[in-house]
Amino acid sequence: MSKLLTAVAVTAVAAVAAAPASAWTPPTTLSTADEANVLAQSGGSVLTGWLKPVASASKGLGAPQPITSADPFEKVWDYGADDHGGTVVLTVRKHKPVQRIRATLVLGDGTRVKAYTISDNTHSATQPRLAVARDGTAIAAWQWHDQAGWRAQVAIRRPGELRFDKPQTVSPPATSKLRPTINVAAGEGGRAALTWQVQSGTDAALHVLTATDGTFGADQVLPDGGSWSDVALAVSATGAVQVAYLAQPAATTSLRVASGTAGAPLSAPTVLSTGGKGTSSGSQVATAFSADGTATVAWAKPGAKYEDGGTLEVFAAPFAAPQVLAERAESLSLAGGPGHTAALAWATHGAKWSVHAALRADGGAFGADTTLSDPAHHALWPSIALSPTGQATAAWVTNDSGGGSGQPTAATS
Repeated sequence: MSKLLTAVAVTAVAAVAAAPASAWTPPTTLSTADEANVLAQSGGSVLTGWLKPVASASKGLGAPQPITSADPFEKVWDYGADDHGGTVVLTVRKHKPVQRIRATLVLGDGTRVKAYTISDNTHSATQPRLAVARDGTAIAAWQWHDQAGWRAQVAIRRPGELRFDKPQTVSPPATSKLRPTINVAAGEGGRAALTWQVQSGTDAALHVLTATDGTFGADQVLPDGGSWSDVALAVSATGAVQVAYLAQPAATTSLRVASGTAGAPLSAPTVLSTGGKGTSSGSQVATAFSADGTATVAWAKPGAKYEDGGTLEVFAAPFAAPQVLAERAESLSLAGGPGHTAALAWATHGAKWSVHAALRADGGAFGADTTLSDPAHHALWPSIALSPTGQATAAWVTNDSGGGSGQPTAATS
């Protein structure tokens, strides 16, 4: 790092240390159930139930209540909610004639729409991904298999609609029984973005597609995807698209960002930072749009060792020198809020795993690194969201083993 950037980084750290911490509630254990993939939502709820028979929602830090009904042939795979509490739940149904992806919509008033199949039911589908925008626009994508191989398939639910559109197949069949890795982001008004990548070698192409009004356009390849890319993507309320990815070649890593508008080609990627070859658990890259259109990108800059965490660097458009928030950061979650506000959560591994957060006020920089979790227990896999009024909700799992599941826990600012 140059002397100039070092000075900027030190100044940024000092500014963070001097900023007042926002008040967070003490951590609240939502239930004694063993859960994983506990997700905070912009409407203030926390969703649970991954790989369980039913999905549940916690409101106001209360006990999670079931929002779907159990089916002996189905398990919950993903979920998301809009600003008004309307929720989409994806399940995988393992039953003849083929394994398929199904969706249940739960409206903001609690009305449940009967589950239905959204994947092409002529062949098997698995591992769905979901994103839900503030207005209820939803994008669901999954791996779909026919005799030629595995492909990426996607469907969009437009705001106010009770069903997803017909699925669109957006990738050719992968060879050698490989499967595409898929990431999705939802924007308002039926806008969406999707990336897919097949880990086929040291230079696996990273593909991106965007949609306006529910229809995906041309496939675009982003260069330097490495053997595998840790990808984060976001779509703003007005259709701006941001794709950030950690490219992993043999010796070093880099944070690259491509920007544009849904329905048009994205810019050539810009390298914002470079790091070592170490990688860590959970998402190492995160991106989000605030309501004023500001794009924010964060990454846990890898060091030299595997599972050693990284230097948490945050960039705000137009992406000058980063603000440095923490060290040994892993498992990032980033959300945009009203105005210029944003919220970032991450985990660190010390004597025990702990969950941290920092908030960015309207017109300011990110504030102090605040520990949210109880130091007496391990806390992992954080998720964070901001409501339309700027209230932050953070959720994670708490356990005494340091493993991947635990009791769902949450706090609000």
